[in-house]
Amino acid sequence: MNEKVKEHYVTLLADVYSWMSGDFREKVNQTREFFIKNNIKPSSTHLAIDLGSGHGIQSAALSEIGFDVTAVDFSEKLLAELKQNTANKVKIINGDIAEFSYPAEIKPELIVCMGDTITHLPSINDVNGLIKNAAKNLHKNGKLVLSYRDLSQDLSGVSRFIPVKSDDKRILTCFLEYFESHVMVNDILHEKVNDKWEMKVSRYPKLKLPVNEVEKMLRESGLSVKLSLVIQGMNYFIAEKN
Repeated sequence: MNEKVKEHYVTLLADVYSWMSGDFREKVNQTREFFIKNNIKPSSTHLAIDLGSGHGIQSAALSEIGFDVTAVDFSEKLLAELKQNTANKVKIINGDIAEFSYPAEIKPELIVCMGDTITHLPSINDVNGLIKNAAKNLHKNGKLVLSYRDLSQDLSGVSRFIPVKSDDKRILTCFLEYFESHVMVNDILHEKVNDKWEMKVSRYPKLKLPVNEVEKMLRESGLSVKLSLVIQGMNYFIAEKN
């Protein structure tokens, strides 16, 4: 994982991540419905790996469907929230998803990396490596599910200012700067403390990942793309091991 991303989560994002994400129960229900609609359910080893699990939206949904879930993330704070959100029903690993060692004794039948996580990796080569490693370690007919936001189309002018979320105590805005291979995301948090507004700013890079590039990586890794669609600006892939 990019070191600037890790620093950004420690400095700013982990403290407001669950607030920014919205109602946890509602998000879990939506995610569970997506999995069920697309026939993602335990059928062989029952093991599911959630790469970049955050505070547990995907992990909780998969656990409720019947998977034995292992959640992987580098944020201690978010993993502590995941533990509470999933009532200790999920195995937790604090680690870098790019360096994750899959269990030798049992192969996962499902690997998910969702919520824009793959854009946090240092380079497209690292994304390719993660996909190849996942494909190699999937059980026969296992599935890999990805979701991320395609930032390859540059915005300009004031459209680069994105209002993320606000209430009477917090206002989160991001400003995007575009470069050849990545977008620099500048998060600007205004938070009311003792009736006074305080500002905190932190920035981190996100990769530009054109959809056709990701599809190519999946196929070259021996996976068949079963689904490719866009939901509320997020690209979703479901790929199956041949």
